[in-house]
Formats: sequence, C-alpha cells, structure tokens
Amino acid sequence: MFKFFWGKGSHQSAERLKIQKELFQFQKTAQHGFPSKPTALAWDPVLRLLCIGTRTGALKIFGAPGVEFYGQLSKDKIICSLHFIPGHGRVIVVCEDNSLQLWEISTDGSPVLKCVHSQSLEGKLKKISACCVESSGENLLIGTENGNIYIMDLLQFEMTDSVIYLDVVMQNVTEDFKVNPGAVECVSEQPNSSEHILIGYTRGLLVLWNRKTLSADQTFVASQQLESASWYPNGKKFVSAHNDGSSMIWTLGEEETEVFVKKEPNTTSHYGPDPCKAITKILWSKTDIKEECGILVFGGGMPRLAYGDRHTLSVVKGEKTHITYDFTSKVIDFCLINEVSTGQTEALVVLAEEELIVVDLISPGWPTFSLPYLASLHCSAVTAHSVVTVTSELYEKIKANPQGMTPSSKISARPWPINGGISINEQVDLPSHRILLLTGHEDGSIRFWDASTASLFQISKFSTSSCFSSDDLDCTSENDEADIDEDEWPPFRKIGVFDPYSDDPRLAVKKLCLCPVTGLLIVAGTAGQVVVAELSETQAEKEVPIVLVNIVSDRDNFVWKGHDKLIVRKGLLSFKPGFQPTSVLQLHPPAAATALAVNSEWSVLAVGTAHGLTLYDIKWLQNALLIRMMCQELEISQCHDENLLRNHLENPLGDCVKGVASVHQLVLNVHQLHRYQKSKTITNTQCCAIMASEVRHVERQIEARNVMLDDGNKRHVEPVNAQLAKEIQLKHRAPVVSINIIDASYAAIGESLETSGITTISEPCHPHRVVISSEEQFKVFTLPNLRPYGKYKLTAYTGCKVRRVAVIPFQARSDSSYKENCLVCLSNQGDFHILSLPDLRRQMNAQAIRKEDIHATSTVVLTHQGEAFYMLSSSELQRVALSARNSLQLKCKVIGMKNNLPSTESSAQAATKISASIEEKLEVGVGTELSDVSVVSNMSNPNEDRENDKNICNNEINNSTIVSVEPETSFGDMTVDSVKDHIILSLDECRITEVASETRIEEVKTVLSSVMKSDETSDISKIISIEESYSFTQHESKTTVQLESEVEKRLVSQECSVSDSMSESSGAIAIKDPTEFMAVEIVETTK
Repeated sequence: MFKFFWGKGSHQSAERLKIQKELFQFQKTAQHGFPSKPTALAWDPVLRLLCIGTRTGALKIFGAPGVEFYGQLSKDKIICSLHFIPGHGRVIVVCEDNSLQLWEISTDGSPVLKCVHSQSLEGKLKKISACCVESSGENLLIGTENGNIYIMDLLQFEMTDSVIYLDVVMQNVTEDFKVNPGAVECVSEQPNSSEHILIGYTRGLLVLWNRKTLSADQTFVASQQLESASWYPNGKKFVSAHNDGSSMIWTLGEEETEVFVKKEPNTTSHYGPDPCKAITKILWSKTDIKEECGILVFGGGMPRLAYGDRHTLSVVKGEKTHITYDFTSKVIDFCLINEVSTGQTEALVVLAEEELIVVDLISPGWPTFSLPYLASLHCSAVTAHSVVTVTSELYEKIKANPQGMTPSSKISARPWPINGGISINEQVDLPSHRILLLTGHEDGSIRFWDASTASLFQISKFSTSSCFSSDDLDCTSENDEADIDEDEWPPFRKIGVFDPYSDDPRLAVKKLCLCPVTGLLIVAGTAGQVVVAELSETQAEKEVPIVLVNIVSDRDNFVWKGHDKLIVRKGLLSFKPGFQPTSVLQLHPPAAATALAVNSEWSVLAVGTAHGLTLYDIKWLQNALLIRMMCQELEISQCHDENLLRNHLENPLGDCVKGVASVHQLVLNVHQLHRYQKSKTITNTQCCAIMASEVRHVERQIEARNVMLDDGNKRHVEPVNAQLAKEIQLKHRAPVVSINIIDASYAAIGESLETSGITTISEPCHPHRVVISSEEQFKVFTLPNLRPYGKYKLTAYTGCKVRRVAVIPFQARSDSSYKENCLVCLSNQGDFHILSLPDLRRQMNAQAIRKEDIHATSTVVLTHQGEAFYMLSSSELQRVALSARNSLQLKCKVIGMKNNLPSTESSAQAATKISASIEEKLEVGVGTELSDVSVVSNMSNPNEDRENDKNICNNEINNSTIVSVEPETSFGDMTVDSVKDHIILSLDECRITEVASETRIEEVKTVLSSVMKSDETSDISKIISIEESYSFTQHESKTTVQLESEVEKRLVSQECSVSDSMSESSGAIAIKDPTEFMAVEIVETTK
C-alpha cells in the first residue's frame, strides 16, 4: 500500500547526488551553420575578427577556426549596423529603435559577449543614419537624418556637447545649393589625417570638415543622389556612388587652407547607358604597391530592365579585370581584408542573406576560400538529418573521396584570412572515433559534415538524383559555375552554394541511415524510393537494379491519387569514387518513408510508410519477406499521402478506430539470443528481433517478428525468412514513439558501433529487455517472453508528450571506467528527461527549448555521446550537451586587446562608490562663510556661441556651465587655475558623477530663488530652472557643473566677482572639499 502512495520516490541520497553531478550536466555548447536573417557586418583590422548581427538580435564574432563568441540582444531589438572599436575587442551595435549598445569580448576564455553600456537617442530628428569610429577609438561620429553629426565619448559611452550642425556646414556652400541636403549618408575619417572627416548628404553634397578649425575645408557637389563614399588608402582622393548606378572619383585640392566648391568630375556609368539601379555601397582599396588604380568593389548598379532582379557585386581592377559576381540571395554587406605587413587587399568578405562567401583577391582567377565555419547547411532545404559516430578508418575513406564537392581548382590554397584569436579547446573525443553530421536535402543530396570539433565543415556529398531521370533533371548542367564569357556584358560569374530551387520535390530526403563501420548508406525519399549505396574507392560503371514492392496489393481496386514515382535510369551509369548506388527499392503507393531501420551485418532493411511496412533483403534483392498493410484499402483509396496526417488529426479519438495508421518507428536488431528453453528447431540459429510500432488509436499494436538467419555460410546462399512471434497491445492508447532493446548491461543493442560477429551473448540470469516509449509513458518488458517489468508515466501535467527517445551511455567525468546507461527523452515542452534503466528513476530534468518553438522540438537528434542537435532556424543547428564528460567546451581568447577602456565591473563599482559618497557629502543650505568663487563663461569658440544662441531659441539643450572654485584655506594665495589643476589631478579615475535627488534639487531651486529676490544687483545675473538631475563633468582640462532641463538650459555667462568682504556677497556656489571633489555646497549670505 505504501509503495502505491509513494511510488518510486524522489529522495536522493548525498552519495547519489554526487554521482549524478559526475554523470549529467546540461549545457548549450556550440552553434553550427549560418545565422538566420543577417543584417549587419563589421571587420576589426587590428584583431582580425569578423562580427555578424541578425534581425533577431543575435550577435556573433568569429576569428580563427574554433574562435567564436555569442551574444543575444533583448527582445524586439533589430541590429541595423555594427562598428568595431579597432583593437579593443569591443563592438558598437546600432539598433532599429535608435539605441546604441556596447558589447565586449569576455576575457575568461568563455565564448560570451557581454553588454557593457547602452544609450538611446530620442526624437525623430535624431534618427541614426550613419556612424564612424575614430581611428583613435575614443569617439563615435553619429550622423542623423536631420543632417547633424553628434559625437559620443566611447570612454564613458555618453554623448558630448560637440555637435557638427548642418547650418554651420552649409555656410560654405554656394548659393545655388543652399537647400536642405538631406540626411547624412556617410561619415568617414580621412586616412593619415584624423582632423578631417568626409561628410556625405543624401542630395549629393560632400564636405571635407576640419574638426580643428570647425569649418569646411572643401565642398563637393554632385548632381545625383548620394548612396555611399569611400577613401583611397593614401587619403588624397575618394570615390562616391550614386542612385543612378554611376560613380565619381574626387581629388582633393593641393592647398588645404583654400576653401572652395569643386564641381563634379566625369561620371562613370559602369553598366549604362540604360537606366541602372543604385549602387548601394562602394569600397576602394589598393591591391599592389606598384599599382595606383587599386581595386573597386561596389554592390548593385545593374540595368533595371535586363538585370534588375539580380543580386550582384562587381569587382573592378584597372581596365582589364572586371567581374560581376551573381548571388542567389540578397547581398547584405561586404568588406575588404588587407594584409597586416604590406597593406595589400587580400580577400573580399561578402555577407549574403543565406551564406557567407570569402574571395581570394591575390591568387590568380580569384578563387573562393573553403569555410571553416558558417557553413550553409541549407544550401538546399534541410529535410532530414542524423548524427553518427564512425570509426577513423571510415572517416578517412569518406574524406579521401570528396564526391560532389567543389573542384580544388576553384578553392583557394592560401590560409584563412580571418585568423584573430586562438582556440584553447580541450580534445574530448576519442582519436579512434569521429562524429559525422548527415543532412538530407530537398534536391535529394546527402552532405557529410565533420562535427567532431566546434568548427563544422563539409567533407563529402552524395546525390541520389543520379539514379533517376526526368525532364527537369536531364536539363540541369553538371557544372553550375560556368567560366566567364568574354563576350557577355555584364561579365557574370555565379558564386556561392545556396540554391533556392529544387529540380523535383519528389527527390527530397525523408529518412537516412549510415552504418558506422561498413559505410552502408540508406536514403529514403518522398516518392517511396529507397536508395542503397556503398562506399567505393574506385570509379565504376554499372547498372542500378530496381525492386518494386506493392504494400497495398491490388485488393478492392486501390487507386493512388498522389504524385507519381520517380523513373530509375536504365543502362550503364558512371559513378565517381565515393558512395555509389547498388540498388533501388521502390514502394507502392509512392508515399514518403516514415521509418527506416537497417542492419548491415546481415544486409537486412526495414522501411515503413503511412500505408505499411516491408522487410528487404539487400543481398538477395528480395522483397517478399514481410508485407504488412496498415489500413483498409477502401479508406486509403480516398485520401492522398499528403493529407493522411491531417485526416488522422482532425477526427476525434472515438472516430479513429478505422483511421489510417502510420509506421514511424522501426527497430531492426540482429543479435544472438541465448535460449533458456530447450528447442530443437532453433538451436543453431540466430534471431533478429524486428519491432514495428503502429500508430493505431485503439489497439496500440506492437508486433515482434523473428527473422531466421542460418548460421555459418548459409547466409550467403540462402535468403532470410520472417514469421510472427509476439503481439502487444498497449491499453493507454497513446502513439508509440520509440522502441529500444537493451542487453544485460542495459545498453542499446544494434545502435552502437557494429563489428562483424562480435555481438555480446547474454547470460541466462540476465535476459534482454525492450523499452517501449509512447507519447505518455515508458514500459519495460523482458525478452523473449515479453513480461511487464516496469513503467514510468511522464504526463504529470497536462500537455506533456514524448517526442524523442534514446538509450545513451553516460561516463563519469573523473573516472571513465564508471558508466551508466540511461533513457533520455525530449518532451513537447522542450525539456530533456534522463531516466535510469531498468527501474526508470528520474535523474535530471533540463529545459532546453522554448515550448513555442515546435520546429526545433521536431528536429532534435540524440547522439550516443550524450549530446543533442536541433535546428535553431532553417539554416542553423544548436548543439547541447547532457553528459558531464563529453561536453564540447568551446574556449577561446583574443590576444592583444587594448585595456584603456574601463571594464564593466570597474565602471559599476566606481559609479556605486561615487553615488554613495555624493549622497553623504552633498549639502544645500544657508551659511555665513564664503570662499572665492569665479564663474567663467565658455567663450573659446564664437561659432559655438552662435550655435548656442540658436539652440536657445529652438529650446534645445546643448550648453554647460563651467565653474572654477578656490578653497577657503587658499584665499589670497591660490589662483583659480591652480585650483583647476589640483582638481583635475585628483579626478583621473572618476569622470562623471550624476546625482538624482528631488529633495535636494528643490532646495537648490529655493536657494537660488531667494538669492535673486534678496539682491537684484547680484553678480549672478541669470539663474535658470533646474531639472531633476545635475552632474559634475570633467572634460579634458575643464571642470564643469551641468544644469540640465528638458525645456531649456542656459549658460551662466557672467563672472562672479570675489569681494574682499564676505558679507557683501549675495550668493555663491562653492566646492566644500576640492581635494575629493565629492560635495557641492550652495550658500546664501545676507548683507
């Protein structure tokens, strides 16, 4: 009775908890593939790192292979542009909501990006349109849509008072062009001269602005709308791109002091004279020291009528070399990489919407680099994937025959140019085994990826389309990347591997299986075709045999109303070294395969569809072993394959007695069973248990069939036979998800590395068991009598259902000899459950996927190393570790980062100390003691004063009050300048102090108001309203007190004369302790 109430119990002893920590640990380790929906690209030429931002707020930095850093912005944050602070390991993120964030690389070896600061520009007129980081890395120039350029101090990540106003820039423009030039399209610092910046406006105005004199040195006026501009490396000329597809090269004047307006030079229309689309971005760099022409790279500019729908990027070098790269997806951004030693341009990095491409600009012919990461898994839509642990021998054979890969002549032999940082990953995989990721695609191809390390790269490819013929397949060209036609204009060259189109949707791969020892590959497709392929190291020319299997027979005049089957090519076919087809199994009806199981040791294959299942002898090409129809012919004739699942789900449970069933789980295990009962008929035979699960809502029927395999050499001369052995009907009526057979050590049989003839023989006292997993619970039965051993119900709360199940061995972290085999399952809620075997006790529960992400949950694949792979998006895989020992630790670091920027922790600690100190020392009141005070107005720049007057009229906040104070003890001995210097030296570490205290602000208002009322002839002629916050600011060599207001902020411009008599002064602002610069005292005295 107590066992009934308590069940298995959840209490764990301290010793067991310690063991669990040694065995299990959930961690998201690495991400493979290409980021979904990229929006921005940035390059750090000092640290040689590449950064990519996406529409979903994902931030990723890549360097050398194995160097990867990940960050994720908060919700509803779309990344618009990225800007590296060169050499600092920090990147500025500009978001669509007009906010800026500063992210930095972690220095503890973890692949994590941390958000250091965040800032936002308010107002529609301050919408960010262009940004540029100074070469010194101290400031960020922010161009806005209203034409103004604001300057942000990157040391504190705060906006400064320096603003380049559009009105001031327009003073040097001719009367003919004195109209609103529009938004700032580009801001760029002149090479070799940090005092000059190039400002480009939308309507074609370009200005060379002198930041030292705060004036325009040269002005350039173009007749067409400006899109982009780029400097030549020597800084003496630049090129501009416009919306009509043209570009212009501008040369600076020889005399820098001369201010003049230069007319536009000769316009170059690259693909005219027909109307062309806009050139969205242009870059100009040098390729060789001897060459002065350089290399010009620009995107767009195609003729609207003929090639307006193409995604192109043109590369022009001199007058002879001109290539127009044709992409299959939209070009998002691109950048050029220069060599560190010579400064020569060595590579072009192109971020397209669906792939990343790096072109070698030094090697002849400009080949592309082989990507060590950011692989395009979805070059053709991924329809199936699997993870297999193979032997090193098989891995080398597959890698030695790179079938279907890009020819080596089109792959660059130079080293990977993005090589920043170093990888410090520890090798956790055994040298005798490698992890392969197999992806099946919509075009019928299977790609093999090496997933043994954090860097995922392709090693081979096999295409099943070579076995079939159709009108669409026959028209395809074997060489997709055709050579350049000299007579064609523009000179297009196809580039990239992404292919959004499918020749025939029936070729799509639904299930695939690879033997980890022999290399036997089974591929099941959408039209009922099953291709059997073997690995061969020689080229062959042979005919592919086909075997037809009719699952529904011809009873009751069944009519298939779906798609037709594929036609297998007849005659001799030539195959390259690698995977070569040996036979094709065609099912009728040609429905998509829903389950697949194979045992390569005995050459037995089992396939299931929505209509039934069949057992196939690969060696003898025999199909009559087992045919089981899953539904009545009358009902199946009334529905297509694509709506079988829909009809299955729409009907209520009570009406599904005669519904269509689907085989979605097959387990095919060939192993030796030691018989405990005396039997004369099978004494010298071996049995293969084939467990087939049926999704029948009522019976929940599971059948076990014995496959009789004769001992010795009879297998080579006689086919296998099958007969019904047992039948189980589950009472809880839930669909069966998985069937796993475990041996005496509770390890899965037939799913580990297979070797010929070394399957373990069970002892009589330890029989084998079978674990049947349905959507609701797990049941364990003993073999061969199928007696119930135990069960575990997962559905503790409503809505939880099992989606994936696997038996995985877990090794201890500190002791590899200790191992436990556990049952791992994934629920539709996105969490992993680990249960012990055979008693089914819960060991760990980890939330991994959001329950709303149905696509990710349906694509989870569990491996025997305690890992899981699932699709983050259509192009990206997430890798998760459940084992504490076999966790892929991604560790990397960047060497040579500058540390002159304050870290996150130091900034936070300094801000906390300053705020606490100010709260204690800030005093506002009335006193009788007074020190010398001198209020100085900022009259250093008449242009700035003129701008400030305009801002006052427009109710803008752009000014500050500079206050210099002498201490009381130094009256008559110390000057104002000496006090300033003393204060500056004592404040090197704390730059900005902000105080937000409503009560003290009200006291300040009261004191200042009483000062004005008490003496009309006060030296302080203007006292303004104060906002709810004020701050001390030390900028360069000036100490200021800023009084801010949302409505207005005016400068206290008149100096306060210091009277010899303290009683004659009416009001003052004094620093109580100038050595600490922590307290402000506003004192009012009366005569």
